[in-house]
Amino acid sequence: MLRLICPTVVVVMTLALAISLFPAVAAAQRRDAVVIGTAQEPAGLGPWWTLAVGVMVENSVSQELVSRNEKWQLIPVLAEKVPTIKDGDWEVLPGGKMRLTWKIRRGLTWHDGKPLTALDVRVTYGMLRNPRSPTVSRFILRKIDNMLVPNENDPYTLIEQWNERYPFANDHGRDWPHRPYPRHILEPTYLSDPAKLRAHPYFRAPIGSGPFKFKEWVAGSHTTFEAYEAYKGPGGSPRIRTLTYRYILDSTVLQANVIAGQVDATDINNFSCEQMAQIERRNSQVAAHYIPALLWEHVDFNHDHPWLKDKRVRQAIAHALDRSAISEVSCLGGRQPVAHTWLPQRHYGYNPNVKKYDYSPDRARALLAEAGWATVGPDGIRRNARGERFEISIMTTAGNAIREQTQQIMKDHLRAVGIDLKIDNRPASVLFGQITRRRQYPHLVMYAWVFSPVTDGFALWHSRQIPREANNYEGNNTPGYSNPEVDRLEEAIVQELDEAKRKQLLMRQQEIWAEDLPSIPLVFRLALLTNKKSIRNVKPVQLGSVYLPWNANEWQQ
Repeated sequence: MLRLICPTVVVVMTLALAISLFPAVAAAQRRDAVVIGTAQEPAGLGPWWTLAVGVMVENSVSQELVSRNEKWQLIPVLAEKVPTIKDGDWEVLPGGKMRLTWKIRRGLTWHDGKPLTALDVRVTYGMLRNPRSPTVSRFILRKIDNMLVPNENDPYTLIEQWNERYPFANDHGRDWPHRPYPRHILEPTYLSDPAKLRAHPYFRAPIGSGPFKFKEWVAGSHTTFEAYEAYKGPGGSPRIRTLTYRYILDSTVLQANVIAGQVDATDINNFSCEQMAQIERRNSQVAAHYIPALLWEHVDFNHDHPWLKDKRVRQAIAHALDRSAISEVSCLGGRQPVAHTWLPQRHYGYNPNVKKYDYSPDRARALLAEAGWATVGPDGIRRNARGERFEISIMTTAGNAIREQTQQIMKDHLRAVGIDLKIDNRPASVLFGQITRRRQYPHLVMYAWVFSPVTDGFALWHSRQIPREANNYEGNNTPGYSNPEVDRLEEAIVQELDEAKRKQLLMRQQEIWAEDLPSIPLVFRLALLTNKKSIRNVKPVQLGSVYLPWNANEWQQ
């Protein structure tokens, strides 16, 4: 019988210790300061990293041409407006090409006082597109032939020349040039040796363009930003004077700090619903948010491993897992639906009719036998014809109690069908630094993707997006999945401007994906966020984690 560990007693016993281990940053006691607690610490900032907490922290110091508000609407930030086909500043040209014209807001400056212009965007494009730079994905960048600044003496107009159609050309993302970096700081390194960009001191002490400017980063403790008085973007200059991200990697210790009032808000906190309920009971001054999000918790197979290349083995592992029980680990009562595909239910392209892998140990055993694992040894573990014992490992983020409990459930369930699952966890900064980026996990790895309303799957599932040494480890196809029909569908999806047609392509892609099962979909997670009720104007974006402080410059205490 499986039992979930109730953390109530643990919280009481560790509260004093937690506060002593993580003394409050001095600013936390001031009404003009906010401390956000998070259970991860960035390995670094910039487009070279995929760790979600890095996105959240970077959003405070640097901004993009456009962003999304709490209603998912695109809003201009560094740009004067969002280009649209209707307005004529997004042109669809003959031959499948496009042209977008952006107007950059005048009067914007970097935090060192230098003007921010279209020249910064153009240099950022070249910097990210260069094959020697450590960019995670050039999927978008390769669609843009050029970025032109027609008048360098008045550099506030930017023309993007697209070499193919793309339905979300006026949107934003981590691997886009729409988050400019300061030309006057990074261009010399870009021109001399793009491979050194990730190690540039800028990405540990950024001079950005957002409402907060960098003050300090104390590794293992916190990163602090101060209000930038000259900020002229949406919402105006900050009402709070300092914004600090505290890195408390143990979710139980982070919970204790929330209860004690030592942090003002949390995001990427690894809390369970029970922990959230305990916070609400123990500190009535804390608001708890349970947000249906675009968060996909899953397990990737490594398709390079000969055993896992066999679709029957992957399907057997899925049938062996009671994913309904897994969905209850973090939130009881069916509040987090079991996932059967990779697209969340709130995404326009979600397909509810894909093949489903119900919990069936008998079906799992039959599939394993078909795949050549019919013999069961005296220890209860299966062997193949070569006498190899079916032992595999799973990796995830160390210290994440929910994932660690999920691993124990998986270990028990796989043992019941003759698979020995070993657990090998690493800190998030390590797991998402080299291990997933370079596909260095031997068998299975568990983590989550944070999607956007326009996620199309190309960077995740197209075979050209498999990170390899030959492509400088570019792409997010971590499993190494390859299917020619899926490649063709993804190529059509990312060029189709008609949403209804694009939806049909996405639904077909999911049908094939669910049959191939390159990953095990676990659950679509709730985003669990907290903030003190005394903080006004908190507007969580209905997308998921990362986005709680998107409008922190409007917060007031």
